[in-house]
Amino acid sequence: MILVFGGTTEGKKVAGILEKAACPYYYSTKTSIDFQAGTYGQYRYGPLTADALQTFCKAHAVKAIVHASHPFATLLHETIHEGAQALSLPVFRFERSYPDRQEHPLIRYCSSYADALSWLAQHPVKRLLALTGVQTIAPLTNYWKEHDTIFRILPRESSLALAVQAGFPVEKLIREMPGDDPEQELAIIKQYGIDCILTKESGESGFLATKIDAALQSGIPILIIERPALPDTFIPVTDEVSLMTGLKSSLS
Repeated sequence: MILVFGGTTEGKKVAGILEKAACPYYYSTKTSIDFQAGTYGQYRYGPLTADALQTFCKAHAVKAIVHASHPFATLLHETIHEGAQALSLPVFRFERSYPDRQEHPLIRYCSSYADALSWLAQHPVKRLLALTGVQTIAPLTNYWKEHDTIFRILPRESSLALAVQAGFPVEKLIREMPGDDPEQELAIIKQYGIDCILTKESGESGFLATKIDAALQSGIPILIIERPALPDTFIPVTDEVSLMTGLKSSLS
């Protein structure tokens, strides 16, 4: 049995690879999503602590973990690392692709949100477009309460509920899916009078290159929160061949 942490484009890819290889697996997400398990998959959802992860793995005879969740799921990174280490389970990190970092006066990579806010304090902007996700609304409360900010969130009722819970003004929400069309981003920048973008280093799956392109075309700065480091025990894989080679080696 293989335990897959998904909820991303990469998670779906992993599920497809395991179905093709006829490998039994559990597909796990923090919240309930519309995931259709195939012949060999089973679905579970709900947050796991490191202890709960160990209990689950023991109960279902899990022999390997494939971590394909979002690169900014820092708590999950720690939970998987702690639980897997306790059980001596291999963790394969199915990594998304990232565009090469560009050197440009308008592009700034920030080590943390505090770093980004420090830059904004020194370089005030009239209206910020935050493309960092609904989960970052609460942590950025002190900024958006004092500065004009627009958040784009996924068009889900659960995302709207989180934004409302955080007290963010609904009229300043853009509820739509991101995409790879620069014109979509350019239209938002023009419509809302955006003069700075805050986003995350979320790779090609997060359409980072598109966001950068739109910022540069508009002549506005883009602040990019660097993706967090992963435990060095995670085994990086990027495609079907490397994943299946690693799994076969570990499970043989």
